[in-house]
Amino acid sequence: MDHGQSFCANCGTAQPRSAGAGPGGYSGYAGSGIVDGVSERTASILCYIPVFGVIPSIVFLASRKFRYNQRVRFDGFQSVYLFVAWLIVSSFRHGFASVLETLLTLCWVFLLIKAAQSEQVHLPILGDLAARSTTEQL
Repeated sequence: MDHGQSFCANCGTAQPRSAGAGPGGYSGYAGSGIVDGVSERTASILCYIPVFGVIPSIVFLASRKFRYNQRVRFDGFQSVYLFVAWLIVSSFRHGFASVLETLLTLCWVFLLIKAAQSEQVHLPILGDLAARSTTEQL
């Protein structure tokens, strides 16, 4: 058989694929190719993009590459919990809620800067939840 064939020409049996299968083959896990070239530091930074960082956070939490990477998983969970807190606060339209919403956005920016400096910051309540989620999911 040729190296690039997916099925045997004689019997039709599917051939095993490598973990880094290219355009012609499925690599076996969700998000293949998307996170392959992403470093740990870049993944942590992307998690803390205000409001929209929840999307890469979920992708990194679901990826096989970062399955056992405690730093990226912690940052992903903390970002998701920060997003949920922001959603709850932004649903209220009172004066104090807008102050909290601004503080949460500034918190995202602070965490983004710290992630860019390769430092990890644990927020008081959300950081504890993220640390617990990181260890429970392994």
